[in-house]
Amino acid sequence: MKKVLFVVTDRKMGGVSVVLEDIINNLPKNKYQIDILILNNEGNRIVGKIDKSINIIYGDSFFRALDIPLSYFKKHFNLPLLINKLHLIFLLKTGLIKKKLLKERKKILSKKYDVEVAFKDGFPAIFTAVGDTPKKIHFLHSTYKENDPTRRYRKTFHHIYDKFNNIVAVSNETVEAFNEYYGNAEKCVVIKNIIDVKKVKLMGKNPKKLSNKKINFISVGRLAKAKGYDRLLEVIYRIKKDNLFNDCFLTIVGDGPEKESLNKLKNNLGLESCVNLVGNQANPYAFMSAADLYISSARVEPFGLVMVESLILGVPVLAVETSATSVIIDNGKNGIITDNSITGLYNSLKEILQNRDMINKLKNNAKTYDYQKINDETIKIIDNILSK
Repeated sequence: MKKVLFVVTDRKMGGVSVVLEDIINNLPKNKYQIDILILNNEGNRIVGKIDKSINIIYGDSFFRALDIPLSYFKKHFNLPLLINKLHLIFLLKTGLIKKKLLKERKKILSKKYDVEVAFKDGFPAIFTAVGDTPKKIHFLHSTYKENDPTRRYRKTFHHIYDKFNNIVAVSNETVEAFNEYYGNAEKCVVIKNIIDVKKVKLMGKNPKKLSNKKINFISVGRLAKAKGYDRLLEVIYRIKKDNLFNDCFLTIVGDGPEKESLNKLKNNLGLESCVNLVGNQANPYAFMSAADLYISSARVEPFGLVMVESLILGVPVLAVETSATSVIIDNGKNGIITDNSITGLYNSLKEILQNRDMINKLKNNAKTYDYQKINDETIKIIDNILSK
């Protein structure tokens, strides 16, 4: 069996963790011996979500500040963590990170691998590139043009991607934006994310009551600026002022750096009675399956995993236009795609609430959504890339 190592920064809730779980759970069991390296053990995904035969390895304290922005330290005084972060930035800026990671690899990894997969943009790419694993694969999940995790360290990253045999992306737009900065177009392949359809349907089988209101909206994701939840709250505020939201309710599932500011914005806008931020949930599908409509307000979205999961559960989607929407939503049939702005989202939601039969039509069409064929094709491609 081929020995394969997947490298991620953390196991926080989000599309990267969920997709990794679904890929690993659907790969042929008799072909690969899989290990997962989680550099910074934060979050509650992956562990307990994958086959028990998968070995999980954790990074040491050097990696604990990986995803912590410097803005964090304006509100939280933690001198050891700040020193750790500044040291990390210095190594990335100077290129000395490569030498440091060679030492870290020797400490963390106790065996050699046939294939190594940097499964998240940014730091895992450097970690994988400096190693001696003969075959290297990188998965791109970011949009790069609007949300480039490498933008501050492009000098360091410039030659990193030359080390990879394959670069896998979830959309053509992701590849195009990536290649503007780093080239390597000949190594890139576009595949859709795999989603465990059976798991989603099973976990959504017993819906959780969201509210006593007639119409329930839902949105699920990391509470970060890119997801546009501040815009969504502004839209709900405007709709409420139009007296169109009196029998409606919005539930937002997820956690992240914007949690505090979003709760404050919700209260400042007087939305306490019609919006609930419920934080991370072990089973978000039970919340999703109870909703009448899923709303995506993301400023950028390379794939839109949760939109697909929503449609699998028979819940239609209202989404602002991104590179993800047109390949997921059949506009006007199982969802609505609108202009990527507060005005666009407001106008579309207002139209839906003024023509409520539209929700039932969208729901009926969403029930016929089938993603299993795409899953089967994607697994074949990934299996082919790993086994070559």
